[in-house]
Amino acid sequence: MWYMGSGSWGAQCLRELAKLSYNPELVITSGPRPSGRGLRRKPNDVEEMAYWLDIEVRRSENINDDVIIKEKLMLNSPDLIVVIDFGQKIKEPFLSTPKFGCINLHPSLLPKYRGAAPIQRAIMDGQQTTGVTVFRLTESLDAGPILAQNKVYIDLDDTAGTLGEKLRCRGIELLINTLDALPKGIYEFREQNESEATYAPKITNEEALFDFNEEALKIHNKVRALNPEPGAYTLINNKRLKVWRTKLINNDEIFAPVGTIFKIVDGFPAVACGKGAVLLLEVQREGKKVVNGRSFLNGLRLREGDVLTC
Repeated sequence: MWYMGSGSWGAQCLRELAKLSYNPELVITSGPRPSGRGLRRKPNDVEEMAYWLDIEVRRSENINDDVIIKEKLMLNSPDLIVVIDFGQKIKEPFLSTPKFGCINLHPSLLPKYRGAAPIQRAIMDGQQTTGVTVFRLTESLDAGPILAQNKVYIDLDDTAGTLGEKLRCRGIELLINTLDALPKGIYEFREQNESEATYAPKITNEEALFDFNEEALKIHNKVRALNPEPGAYTLINNKRLKVWRTKLINNDEIFAPVGTIFKIVDGFPAVACGKGAVLLLEVQREGKKVVNGRSFLNGLRLREGDVLTC
């Protein structure tokens, strides 16, 4: 078995597979990317995990043009390639040379939320359920035949981080069952219904911005969808205020101007929105560390009735 992955979710899945003795012979991943304030290039999470697990690693910026990996594939093809959070489109000969092809674990109930950001998009859209899908890759984006699926419920306060953990746990279980079933021949493919397909493109920097004129539920969903990264933010006095955690106040009739701290709840500021309100639980001022809502209030000496203005 080979493994292809690059992102943090892919690294966590690789770790879990190794724990259960499903160690790949080779891990293929993308090269280092600039990171941190100094923009120093560092290996991605999958590469670091592979080294920690003592698994051979091959970096590739474009798997389809990588002559060395192609030669390796043709000389000694694995029975299966597992692809999780890879970020590259995979073409022939990788799709059909392995006996069981390329099997992907995707964090949505395909054909819903095909693409790069299914976890974040499901939360931003206010979905109450999502899931995981194990399917065989084709050249069309996340459109291959399905082997297995499992539904996962989304709690109102789930972040992309906590939901990702739920999906990883359920997904690894589903994937292991599939890996066990393939050599025994006890599996069945089901084609996806193209008429039900929706897409989850990568989150853009512009999408991280919100305004208190928006509905509280929409703000709350954006905040939790972009936690742990990149973080939702608003502008206060033309400076960024990242908001990492909020609590939804289910009261549509907030008789206070938008952006007003209309009350303080257990030391945390409740801010009026275009509809409803949110409690600011964890925030980060530009150039500062993450603090809880109480410290934010005290640090700026904010009181009930003050307005958080742009």
